[in-house]
Amino acid sequence: MLHTTTPNRRAQRHREARSAFEDLLVYLDDSPAAANALAYAEALNMDGNISALMFGSMPDYPASYFAEAPLDAWLVVQEQAEQAAAAMEDRLKGQLAGKGSRAELRRANVTLGQEGNTIATQGRYADITVIGWSPRSDEDRNRTVVQKKLFEAALFDSGRPVLLVPQTFKGADVPKRVLVAWSPERASVRAVNDALPVLARAEQVRIIVVNTGGAMAERNPGDDMARHLARHDVTVDVKHVPSNGESIHTILLNEARYLGADLLVMGGYGHSRTGEWLFGGVTRDILNEAHIPLLMSH
Repeated sequence: MLHTTTPNRRAQRHREARSAFEDLLVYLDDSPAAANALAYAEALNMDGNISALMFGSMPDYPASYFAEAPLDAWLVVQEQAEQAAAAMEDRLKGQLAGKGSRAELRRANVTLGQEGNTIATQGRYADITVIGWSPRSDEDRNRTVVQKKLFEAALFDSGRPVLLVPQTFKGADVPKRVLVAWSPERASVRAVNDALPVLARAEQVRIIVVNTGGAMAERNPGDDMARHLARHDVTVDVKHVPSNGESIHTILLNEARYLGADLLVMGGYGHSRTGEWLFGGVTRDILNEAHIPLLMSH
């Protein structure tokens, strides 16, 4: 089913606007994935309204560790950590300057375990949080684990959408073809609404509904959302795909390749176990295999 509208003057202004998002937060370290995410964020916001958040790792040893040691020992450890953080800050500032970036570099000194809470807190004061993603084959497993925890915290705790940019993706423009994974659930609704600044500028938007053979919650799944988007001057079509036993994440990624999509919009699902969020199956599998940026909301 296809819903189309002829772009009016307001829609044309949307497409001609320079920035898809007016205020972005990007996690930045010295990894290629983070550098790629920053480059993508700058393509989304040509005005340079980007905050690049880096962490300075501070020691947090139990008091008993230094109970019998001189106070000077603790002060030395703190000073060394501060110096290392300052050196990394200077290095990143130099890299930003060398690339002509107008992003504002922010340093947050955190102890182990505070990274997620910090990025979630900072993310509340931006339109979207952008995080680079390393492939599963990346040799630096520790960095990949950190990125996952940051993404998890930003998605579930910031109240804002998250844009995950694979390290291998090279894009330098606002997405032109967008695939929306639809199910009539809260997370999907949030994701579509949060993606409106991008959808309004896209040349093609497709809503995909994967039919797994069970009872459908909507009579004509996707049609009402397509009608809603059409009222926002988004040209959109709806495609229904039977799963035929194939995994949902495989269907979504195959459809993205078929469409030539440069962005996938979907709800981010998970559950909490003893206070720690864990990704649901489809979300986890998409994270492992995505070849294009993912805009997720919870």
